[in-house]
Amino acid sequence: MKQFLDIANNKAGLRRLLLSRMLAFLLFGVLALVMLFKVALPLFVSTASVKLNMERALSSWTGARASIASDPDISFWPHPVLTLHAVTFEGGDTASPELLAKADAIAAGFDLLAALRGTPVFYDFRLLNPVFKIERRIDGSLNWRRAGWMADAIASASLKTKSSPRNTPIGDIDIENGTLELTDRITAGVYRVNDISGSIQWPSPAAGISARLSALMNGERVEWSFVCDEPMMLLSGHNSAIQTSFAAAPLSFSFDGTGNASTHPFASGQLQLTANSLPTLSGWYGAATPLPPATGTISMDTSVTMSAGTLKMDNLSLAVNGSSATGVLDVVWRQQHSPRIDGTLAFERLDLTSLLASFLPAHPAAAATGTPDMSFLKQVDLDLRLSAEEASYGAITLTDIAAGVITNNDRASLDIGDSTYSGGSLSGRIALAKDGANGGQLQLSLKNANLAPVAASLGLQGPLPLGRGVVSIDLATTEPLQSMTMGGVSGEIHYSAVDGALTGFNGPEFERLAGEGGFFNISQAGDGSFAFGTAEITARLRGGVAELTKADIRGEGRTLSLAGLIPYRNGSLALAGAIRPDDATVPPVRFFVGGSWPNAIISPLATIPALPLSITSTLR
Repeated sequence: MKQFLDIANNKAGLRRLLLSRMLAFLLFGVLALVMLFKVALPLFVSTASVKLNMERALSSWTGARASIASDPDISFWPHPVLTLHAVTFEGGDTASPELLAKADAIAAGFDLLAALRGTPVFYDFRLLNPVFKIERRIDGSLNWRRAGWMADAIASASLKTKSSPRNTPIGDIDIENGTLELTDRITAGVYRVNDISGSIQWPSPAAGISARLSALMNGERVEWSFVCDEPMMLLSGHNSAIQTSFAAAPLSFSFDGTGNASTHPFASGQLQLTANSLPTLSGWYGAATPLPPATGTISMDTSVTMSAGTLKMDNLSLAVNGSSATGVLDVVWRQQHSPRIDGTLAFERLDLTSLLASFLPAHPAAAATGTPDMSFLKQVDLDLRLSAEEASYGAITLTDIAAGVITNNDRASLDIGDSTYSGGSLSGRIALAKDGANGGQLQLSLKNANLAPVAASLGLQGPLPLGRGVVSIDLATTEPLQSMTMGGVSGEIHYSAVDGALTGFNGPEFERLAGEGGFFNISQAGDGSFAFGTAEITARLRGGVAELTKADIRGEGRTLSLAGLIPYRNGSLALAGAIRPDDATVPPVRFFVGGSWPNAIISPLATIPALPLSITSTLR
């Protein structure tokens, strides 16, 4: 038993001895590493050499002349890191350098063994408060030139053998509080993006790149991500898979497809875009003409192909202010001309009131009249074919509509090829000067329609000949739309109806009151209606006055005729009229209509030999 205890004690002592020696060796190793990293290694790594090599590396990476103001800080624990302070990048001639970028500090990891050999390799960069300046000159060139390594990597992008530039390590690039200043000398535009933060993962030029950044643009926080499987193929003009997204309160979009960055960039894939408030987007973008607050949203989901200044949208699903459509659109950007949009859109329901308010808000100089501001049409040329199962404008609702919108040069037009309104067929054309300065023209033709709902939707009151018939309107003005007056409209209106009734008109009572020879209000004969077989009315408009050249309403056994002037600017009347029985032996009832519509005053005229249509010349 004693021998057993002695052996056990000896083994425990040996174990404690071994543990104490291992601990001592471990402590010695730690001290040795600390001495190596803190004392020995800095002696072997020259700060001046590292600074020079870093300037060369940054110059090679960026294509600009890098300059480091002070000596770098070098840390070897837990891994080698080089920190540079007050770094600037310059371009142009050395005699007149141009500042391209600067940073308060740039930190990078480096290969220790390569540094000991005097040829350090840097990776995993961290930029603190960097400022990048990008300028597009008048000739279209950029102020940054392509770096040599990138040119080599792009040149060998399609080669199977991996060249040295393609295998150069990059690693992660972290950006803290960056600023991007964009200047476009061609458009005289200056843009600034602040508070850029995020990271870019790019192990080497031959590997895929992934970026996720956030920034502040015009007071809005934005998030942007970008993923490319073969970035060098992309830059060399070959196609590569691309996924990118942009998210901000005014606008968000995403793209998933392929593309390249050749001389004529190309992209093809699926695009999704949403703007929750067009006025907010317009204000954020800085548009010259702000949209009204009532304007709503726009969203689209489409297959896109973009190349050589052309954007084609196929299988398009579009929603504007709650009106949804499908179709195709082509957008072409032209030098020294407005962009052109061609295509076809099919709507289920189209709210023209809100749609026009979105793109043609009321002109500031004529907000009280609601005259549209045509400045938007000066910024784009359109050739659109539109169709809708139902289209509404205020109280007017059209069905099965087929129309076209064309804007080019100095004119804009809406052509309604066919539609159904109030049981009839409606076609017509609205043509306007694109800036509204030279007036416009309105032509409408409504055939075989029930005219009673038409009068109700237009809010017309008083005695009206309503039946099934035709309305033709041909009006024009040469006055600017924003200052247009009713006196500036001229043209002709023709109205014909069959098998209807003159509502609010009691014929026998009217004849009785007229026979008494005294003045009376037409409402006194308003309890009833006058049935007619045909009604023909023609009026010419000029100088704020409608000249009623023909108004014959033929009922059973008698015809009601009117002629004269209607100064519609103030709603007054100056008409001569007669009710003529078909029996020539019965004298007609003649009268004069004055006052204002619909409260007209009737003055009987018992001794006029015939209805003088020429009375219009004496009533002006």
